[in-house]
Amino acid sequence: MRAANDMKKMKAGSAGRAAMCAATCVAVMCAAARGALPSGAVTVATPSGGVCVSSPSKGALRVTRGAPVSPELVFVSAKGEPVSVENVAEGVRVRSGDLAAVVSRTTGLVRFEGPDGTVLSEREVGERSVAFDSPLGERLYGLGQFQDGALDVRNLPRRLVQVNTQVASPFLVSTRGWGLYWHTYAKVDFNPCANAVALAKEGEGAAKTVDVSTGAGRAKESRRDVAYVGEFEVREAGEYAFMFDCGSRMARQQVVEIDGRRVVDNRNFWLPPAVGFRAALKPGRHKVRVLAESRDRPSLAFRADRGETRFATDSPRTGTDYVVYLGAPERAVANFRADTGGTAALPDWAWGYWHCQERFRSQADLLAAMRWFRSRGLPLSVIVQDWQWWRKGTWNSMEWDSEHYPDPKAMADECHANGVRVMLSVWSKTGGNSAFMSELKAANAFVPGTQWIDFSSPRACDVYWRWFERCCVSKGIDAWWLDAVEPENDDLHGRTFALGSGDVYRNVYPLLVNTEADRRMRALRPGETPLVLTRCAFAGQQRTASVVWSGDVGGSWDALRKQVVAGLGFAAAGFPYWTSDCGGFFRPGDQYTNKAYHRVLARWMEFATFCPVQRVHGYKSDTTPSRYGPEMERLLCDQIRLRERLKPYILKTANDVASKNAMFMRPLWDAPAGFETEYMFGEDMLVCPVTSDVEEMDVWLPAGEWRDFHTGEAVSGGRVLRVKAPLDRIPVYERMAKDGK
Repeated sequence: MRAANDMKKMKAGSAGRAAMCAATCVAVMCAAARGALPSGAVTVATPSGGVCVSSPSKGALRVTRGAPVSPELVFVSAKGEPVSVENVAEGVRVRSGDLAAVVSRTTGLVRFEGPDGTVLSEREVGERSVAFDSPLGERLYGLGQFQDGALDVRNLPRRLVQVNTQVASPFLVSTRGWGLYWHTYAKVDFNPCANAVALAKEGEGAAKTVDVSTGAGRAKESRRDVAYVGEFEVREAGEYAFMFDCGSRMARQQVVEIDGRRVVDNRNFWLPPAVGFRAALKPGRHKVRVLAESRDRPSLAFRADRGETRFATDSPRTGTDYVVYLGAPERAVANFRADTGGTAALPDWAWGYWHCQERFRSQADLLAAMRWFRSRGLPLSVIVQDWQWWRKGTWNSMEWDSEHYPDPKAMADECHANGVRVMLSVWSKTGGNSAFMSELKAANAFVPGTQWIDFSSPRACDVYWRWFERCCVSKGIDAWWLDAVEPENDDLHGRTFALGSGDVYRNVYPLLVNTEADRRMRALRPGETPLVLTRCAFAGQQRTASVVWSGDVGGSWDALRKQVVAGLGFAAAGFPYWTSDCGGFFRPGDQYTNKAYHRVLARWMEFATFCPVQRVHGYKSDTTPSRYGPEMERLLCDQIRLRERLKPYILKTANDVASKNAMFMRPLWDAPAGFETEYMFGEDMLVCPVTSDVEEMDVWLPAGEWRDFHTGEAVSGGRVLRVKAPLDRIPVYERMAKDGK
């Protein structure tokens, strides 16, 4: 009875938070036109110009040089927190709570102090950049979701732009006790590399034809590998940071060798155009070899570890603007989320298994899959209809393919009668001849030169959602898959849309789309919590009921490990709800019989069980468990059942996430090297994914008392353990209370 009462309270709390989030989204839109600094801002005159310090909340300080970012799309309140000001020998100290910013009157540089002394200092300030001190031993986490495989981003270059498989959001946290949000909507170069390596073409390989997935469907593409070579010199031994850029809008491969040793080897149908990496080098000259494609114009640059972390904005606007939060990483994440609108709750039915594939080809196909689960008594929360449900010859035309989907409302009704919700893939673009396209053209609703709908235009949004309501919402669809909202291929770059320059607002399109979707669905279905699956995000998006997945990744051991790390980096950037294509989007052609791939799929499913959302997906795939043979069917179905048994714990965690801005997935900030893939799932579960083909592995248990989740054995932490990891489970430990329960 007590558990039932607790659950009622949690549901009531979820409803209250849903209403609060709806009000918050409206407040953000109203505040967007202002773009002003919080009241109580203090400007300190220095030889290099005015330094404005304000406080968005207690224990947070914002430093602005030049005009503040405008319009304000991220922070929700212009009121701010009062600050105290005092003159000191060094200059002026501005304090909010336990955090103080000391502005030097002579240099104009800012130093941040906590109760125990300095936590962060500016080293150098440029027109659009700031370098901060970053001593050896510091660890930095965040910036979004990246495919470089790195969790700690200290001395790692990253290019923050939105593309398939990459989410860029310039917030990070430090083990020194601070978090920092670099406030810009433009592209950001994090730890940019200034030393270019001259590359010369060495030769070309033979042409090859491959199948690809594109925004217009499936296609064939001709490719040819090209090798480039070069040399560079370093004077001192140490760790050096590199940035490799393929020179195209998206990469297909990123392969770099230094002195014959392969230091980067990434291959996929979709890769971000640039990747950063680190390498330990001896003094002297070094040879480099790069493999690219014939269309690419690759470049490579490097930098030494200078003991600094640098943010540089690539925008026509000058000036810098950032916010520092005092506290341990979890506290900094929570406070940043609070300042940017809090965390939206998701509906309670979101926490079970989501069944998805590319793709169900008809209404009958989807219903057959749903019935398969129900006939076996398997839990199924959401079934997902991927793209091309629309009329042939069009793209996202809001017109159903009547031959294959004769009665979508009946399809949704049957799913509902079986306790299953339906999610539908919809895009923020359209193509082909349709009435929807004609009306959008008449409303001047597109980002110029593209098929992407301009979600910064109220008129465009009105047209989109009028059709959306009429053709999709009216069919009883429960949730929405907003695909390719980067927008794909960095398509705002070099364009102008209703909000302004696409280069000034280059990274905010996913925030615009998901904010609008959240607002419209709450208005269309009052009292209901919406749910969106989306491929990209920007700061503040956690105030919408959206889940991000990691895009069209491969199906290898390497890809699995990178998704674990990418999800943890995404969480450290302030986002709570994340998932991946379990098994990888791009899979082997013989996936149903390939025993080696089955081991990857099993481990990925075990990882997905302990993610915020458990979801499977795959290109040209029927992901029904029975397709993979009896043994894999048992393994996959056992994980679906395990997820259902975890529901009470997951619901409690979800409540903490929404009400306290807690983290669903949390990196182990102080884990020894080599244990970066371990993480806390909620407050009490330590998860150790298996990301290589092993059945025995080392795990690191933090200090404290733990219980093996599978066996119930009590284990003391603060040490590394060698443990068994049979194919049907990954190591998971539960934190024990002081009374041993």
